[in-house]
Amino acid sequence: MKRPVRAAGTALLITATVLAMPAGRARADEPLLIWSPSKIASQGYRLRMGMRTPTAADISAGVDLSLRASTSGRIREIRDSTRLWAEVADKTKGGRERSAAAGYNPMTGRGSANAGVSRRWAISPSFDIVLAPSVALDLDVAHGRIGRARMTQKAQIRAVGTGTSLTASGTAITRKGGIGAELGVEQRLFDGLSLGAAFRRQEAATTGALQARLRLDW
Repeated sequence: MKRPVRAAGTALLITATVLAMPAGRARADEPLLIWSPSKIASQGYRLRMGMRTPTAADISAGVDLSLRASTSGRIREIRDSTRLWAEVADKTKGGRERSAAAGYNPMTGRGSANAGVSRRWAISPSFDIVLAPSVALDLDVAHGRIGRARMTQKAQIRAVGTGTSLTASGTAITRKGGIGAELGVEQRLFDGLSLGAAFRRQEAATTGALQARLRLDW
């Protein structure tokens, strides 16, 4: 009985926080209502529902409903079928971007929160540098405990003309999570498509990864 009560209280708190934000100019290219179905696995789907507020900052909140099925089409029971979420992002005239997000799973009583700041400088007409510290927390809301904390510092150099970026980051995780470092490079081929490679060092293990990102707007 306690978890549904906490879930209702969390939802009420998110709603009250969003409604209390000062009104501003709404973004004309984005609707206030959020309805976004997506496929998250071969047999998994997610529906994100929520709303944005007509404020100067980009504030949104809602619920994610997830569904997974077996290859035979039978619905599988999962513990992350419902998740409450809230996000806020803001950009200042000086090039600083701030963001924060929180999520809560009423089925398990666990949640997460993260916040970060990104600052960009033009060091020359051809190169930009970006510094982006962030922190993330795992929360055991049901028992009132804070789990692991992850602190990350990322630095990136971007070549404006070629679309090439070089990224270096370091991460520290509490509770015997250790310290890790990552070095990566990414090349934008054209708008919406980029290729990247990264090497990560975590404790005594080194791993590499190749990735391709494709974004389509319609």
